[in-house]
Amino acid sequence: MNLTRENIVVAAGALVALVLQVVVAPNIALFSAQPNFLLAYVLVAAIANPHGEGPVMPFLLGLAYDLLGTGPVGGMALLFVLASFAASRAFAVLDNDTLFMPLTILAVAAFAVEMIYGALLVALGLPAGPLDAFLYRALPCALYDCVVGLVLYPLAARLLAGGAQDRGPRTPRLR
Repeated sequence: MNLTRENIVVAAGALVALVLQVVVAPNIALFSAQPNFLLAYVLVAAIANPHGEGPVMPFLLGLAYDLLGTGPVGGMALLFVLASFAASRAFAVLDNDTLFMPLTILAVAAFAVEMIYGALLVALGLPAGPLDAFLYRALPCALYDCVVGLVLYPLAARLLAGGAQDRGPRTPRLR
């Protein structure tokens, strides 16, 4: 691994997301919905730098989420890797230099990850029914993740733009 400015920014962001997940997320939970700072960061990093992220950081953050939570170990790690790959490839294809596409990809990916994780929990014997798992856990958590991603994306796009000489300026147009 090359020790570049971009890699240092990504690693520091991952540590900050982990600290936020441990310290802040349980304290701002609404009913059974907690923000998933790790998922939001993985998606934002994959979208802000679609050609630079590999599967290691999403896997490690997903594994940390699994070890901190009560769900099955490895489930969220797999979903983080798949969502990171899908979001980065979707952004590489659909990028039109506006703010709409990265935020749409972020919202769709966060919703898909939370829904699939909810289905996994139901399949493994969650004491609630499928409707309760989706309506009271997956949907609010996905909305929470989208809000966190909306806050993180402009910051990540600005910080990770320094290593992307081949793509030009990464300041999205607001119209």
